[in-house]
Amino acid sequence: MDRILNQFSFILGGIAIFGFAVALVARRGLTPGRGILLGVLALLLVAAWMMLHPAGLKNTSAEQVLDRIGSGKPVLLEFLSPY
Repeated sequence: MDRILNQFSFILGGIAIFGFAVALVARRGLTPGRGILLGVLALLLVAAWMMLHPAGLKNTSAEQVLDRIGSGKPVLLEFLSPY
């Protein structure tokens, strides 16, 4: 369960925030302005997720790394974990 919360906490939080906003709009009545506001909130949440989620798929083989290390130029190795 901790792993699911760790990996999907932004998505779950975004759903909770959007659900709260929909509940507020439903309680006060849907108007065109409030509908636009919900759309903007949804777009902002999706844009934030796209910018903040782990990049992930930059795979480099061990042979490529060893070729670069032995070429005489400084090499910066970064080890990243998506979670």
